[in-house]
Amino acid sequence: MQFNTIDEAKEYVVSLTNKARTIENIDSAISYYQEMVDSSHGEDSKNLWLSELDKLNEWKNTDDFKNGNYPQGIDDLILELVEWRSIIYAFQNVDTQREPFKESGFYAQWYLGGIYGVFSIFGKLLSKDKRNNSLRKLWETISPIMLGEGACTKPEVDRINTALDVKSGRFTNENSQALLFRNKLISHNEAMPVVKWDEVDKDFAFLIRMWSLLVSWSSFGLFQPFRTDDQAFLGVESMFDRSEISNLKAKRQEYLKMVEKWSKSFVHTGEVDPGRGAFSTLSVKVSIVSENEKA
Repeated sequence: MQFNTIDEAKEYVVSLTNKARTIENIDSAISYYQEMVDSSHGEDSKNLWLSELDKLNEWKNTDDFKNGNYPQGIDDLILELVEWRSIIYAFQNVDTQREPFKESGFYAQWYLGGIYGVFSIFGKLLSKDKRNNSLRKLWETISPIMLGEGACTKPEVDRINTALDVKSGRFTNENSQALLFRNKLISHNEAMPVVKWDEVDKDFAFLIRMWSLLVSWSSFGLFQPFRTDDQAFLGVESMFDRSEISNLKAKRQEYLKMVEKWSKSFVHTGEVDPGRGAFSTLSVKVSIVSENEKA
């Protein structure tokens, strides 16, 4: 695929990564961007927010959006994978008086659904089918451009490309616990291998870093993308006491912090990238002007 400008390439990335938003999501984002435009102190900042505002308004009014003719965004896939895994991680790391996954059919089914959800998403992100909106396909298209722009380093790009080799790379049944489980159980129902979550998380960390490089290069990043702890654990009060729920929330946050670290860590060294990663934070700068300065 050829792009006429760097901005065109960035817009392409944004179009494939952006979460599939509801009209309510879009209207909320438009209001937020308008507030940022109105409060901007410089033309450069104002123009950046105006650009994002224009893109949202344009997308909102397209026939494709109105008719639902678009694939699930890669952001959506990544964030939902993290949501599933962070809850599973919390339950794995908190001891509780009751054993809901043994006592309750609902919890047992939820856990099975969580496993299928996580590994189905994993397969979508790594799909080799050229028709699919996959992270693998987007990386192969855009990483040479990012490298040329100095947005990533050659050693890291080389490591990622080696990992994506379809025959001998990281993501084969022989080298990836996540892909092995997905292929053996979910895709082909060949066997019921044990999920080795620690190994699976290493694969997730790799994909999250790939995604983070694309997002941080092409956009402002994602602001508060995950559900709150209260939302995540709403409805579990009958099975767990307050202290257990508090511990579950803390462990979920522990996993989300790990995800943020993965997004900013070089895959070839593990060292922290000084860049901001995929996740944005809103900072407020307060200036106090003295009466003498006003005069």
